[in-house]
Amino acid sequence: WVLHDWSDEECIVILRKCREAIPEGWGKVIIAEAVIGEKDEVDKYNDVRLALDMVMLAHTEKGKERSIEEWEYVVKSAGFSSFTVKHIHSSIVSVIQAYP
Repeated sequence: WVLHDWSDEECIVILRKCREAIPEGWGKVIIAEAVIGEKDEVDKYNDVRLALDMVMLAHTEKGKERSIEEWEYVVKSAGFSSFTVKHIHSSIVSVIQAYP
């Protein structure tokens, strides 16, 4: 959990550096972060994820938890062509894999 501490623009800079370090033709960046569900998406951890977003608001200047759409913006703006999100059952953390 690192990227939730930073603004979208700062995450893009961080991920762009990661993208530059990946050899052409293979590799990926693995990100472990909470992913906020959409309004009609409900699971037992929704309230926890939203509470984490409030913590980020209170304890960081620009940090936040992100939805899948927000992650798509950050990942693609950093130069990745695609990404996947794997929700880990019985956890608030998801695994995001970003591909060059």
